[in-house]
Amino acid sequence: MTRYAHEPEQIYEAALSLLRKGLSVIPTGGGISQWAKEPHKQALIASGHTSIGTDGKARASWKPMQTQRPTEDDLKMWYLQTRARGVGMVTGEISGLVVIDVDQEGLPLLGVLGWKPHVISPSGGAHLYVRHPGWYVQSNASKNKKTLPPGFDVRGDGGYIMLPPSRNRKGHYRRTDQRKLLSISDIPEVVEVDGQQQQYHLREALGLTPPAPKPQVQERESFTPFYADDDRCPLHVILDRAEDYAHDSRNKGAFMFGLWANANGYRLDEAMYAAFEYTDMVQGVKTTPFTVEEARKAIQSAYTYPKKDAWVRREERNP
Repeated sequence: MTRYAHEPEQIYEAALSLLRKGLSVIPTGGGISQWAKEPHKQALIASGHTSIGTDGKARASWKPMQTQRPTEDDLKMWYLQTRARGVGMVTGEISGLVVIDVDQEGLPLLGVLGWKPHVISPSGGAHLYVRHPGWYVQSNASKNKKTLPPGFDVRGDGGYIMLPPSRNRKGHYRRTDQRKLLSISDIPEVVEVDGQQQQYHLREALGLTPPAPKPQVQERESFTPFYADDDRCPLHVILDRAEDYAHDSRNKGAFMFGLWANANGYRLDEAMYAAFEYTDMVQGVKTTPFTVEEARKAIQSAYTYPKKDAWVRREERNP
């Protein structure tokens, strides 16, 4: 019996422990396979974790584990039946962790920062765990070499990282005695690398600064609905006419709407409320945004002009 004959059982026990701690895990090739770090395709297919390719055939997919943790039965299928030999952790919100992956090129800066790794990779690199901040953290940000220092990478939402006791041809992934998570406050906003003139906005590049707040969508204030009666032209007809002007100028269309709404007996507050609908109608006419405030400004301006004659139905006009 070889040294690693019971490796699938050992990895199963490790994966089961990780799953019970709330981590989402996936099976990997493990061992000395050239696919040691890759998701184990046969295991995923066996547990029904597949997607349909363009050829109509089912392909292995670990994407489901990005939003839902596997079951203990899945782990039995992966390790006790399919005999996978490695385990990876799905990083990001699902596991509550972001992992900073530092290879040998980045180790000098790691020393300067004073960070203690949680895992040492078989190649001598370091993995450092940070609690997920609650917003989306992009994985593999070092694909843009200008944002992160050399040797630094990040595994966030949509990524995964190998875990001990998995191994590859170079050896095992090893845990250190470091148990405390790296805090976001431990990550400097700006760092410099020896011998380089460039500064790196490290915390931002790792995706660990809060995203810029999204523009607030103006809520439509409460308003008692108004209805066109026999004496007023329906407001939707006026809006449709105003929309015709928007291709030249959305402000002009809003202004004309204001003129016509006033002429047809609509109060200013009614026309100002209709600015929401006008803005929705003309938003896609041009590539630049058009706001309710812009429409209302034009409508209010129109109400300062002398009131024009009300529209009448065609059949009511004298021949």
